[in-house]
Amino acid sequence: MRKRLRTAILAAAAAGALLASPMTSIASADTPPVLIDDSAALVAAQHEIIDQLNAIGWPAEDADNFYPGAAGHTDTPTGTVTFGTVGSPTSYQVEAKCAAFLTASLKHAYSWATDSYFTSTFGSTSPTAEKYYDTFLANPTSLSPHFRPTGQGRVTDLAVGSIIAVRYNNGTEDGASGHVMVVSQAPRLVADSRNTDTGSSVYAVQVMDSTGNPHGVATTWNKSPHWAYKDSRVDGVQGGTSVKEWSGAGEGTIFIRANSSTGLPNGYWWGANEGVMNTSADRPMTFMDVTRAQ
Repeated sequence: MRKRLRTAILAAAAAGALLASPMTSIASADTPPVLIDDSAALVAAQHEIIDQLNAIGWPAEDADNFYPGAAGHTDTPTGTVTFGTVGSPTSYQVEAKCAAFLTASLKHAYSWATDSYFTSTFGSTSPTAEKYYDTFLANPTSLSPHFRPTGQGRVTDLAVGSIIAVRYNNGTEDGASGHVMVVSQAPRLVADSRNTDTGSSVYAVQVMDSTGNPHGVATTWNKSPHWAYKDSRVDGVQGGTSVKEWSGAGEGTIFIRANSSTGLPNGYWWGANEGVMNTSADRPMTFMDVTRAQ
C-alpha cells in the first residue's frame, strides 16, 4: 500500500511539473525584454559618410552632398543616400533631407531596419521628420526592442547616438515639417547671453544631420561665437576674409534650453549666433535611443 501511495504521489508531482512548465513559459513571454544601448552602429555610419564626403572639400563636395531644394538644387520628397567605399570619397552621396538621411543611416547600420519595418512602424519606407516625432511620442513602448525613450526626456539624458526629433507646429521650413538629428557629443552646460529666463539653463549639443542651412550663421567676424562651434558645412577659417555656407549632411551644434527644475527642453537656438529662440510650443522635441534586447 505504501509503495502504491508513493508511486501515485510521484506521478502527481510529475504531472504538476508538466502543467507548470507552460505557465512558466507564458509568464516569461509576458516579461518585457531588457533593452541596452545599440547606437554605436548608427553613430559610426553617420560619421563615416560625413567624414568621407568632407574629405572631398567645398565647393567640390556640393556635387555629392546637398540638401534638396537648397542653393539651386532640385527639391525631392525622398532623396538619395549612398554608402560607398572608405577611401573613395566620391563613391558616397547624400542628396537627402534630414529624415531621409536618418532612415538611410538606420537601414545601413541595422539588419532589422528594412522597408517593411519602416512601413509597419512609421507608415512609410521613408518617414518625414514630423512622422518620426509623432511616432516616437505617441506610443514609444511599441517601438521596443529597437527604440526606447531617452531617460526621462531631460536634455542631460542625451548621450552619443540619441536621436532628437523636432516637430514644426508653426509651419514648414525648407519644405520640412520638422527635423531629426543624431547626437555626436554629450550636452555641455554653457553660459548663453541669449537666455533671459532665470529658471532655465542652456546646453550645447553637437549633432549630425542633413540641413538646408548650417547650425550658426557663417560670418567673417573673428570674435563671433560661431567659430567656437563651427559647422562642417561652412567653408572658411577664423580670421579669414571670406566664408560660405553649404547644405547637406554634416556636423554642427544646436543650443537647447531646459527648465532648470525638471531638465525638460523648453526651446532651442539653431546655432551659436542665431537670434531666434524656437519655443517648445512652436517646435517641441522628443528624444529616443536605439536599443536591442539583452
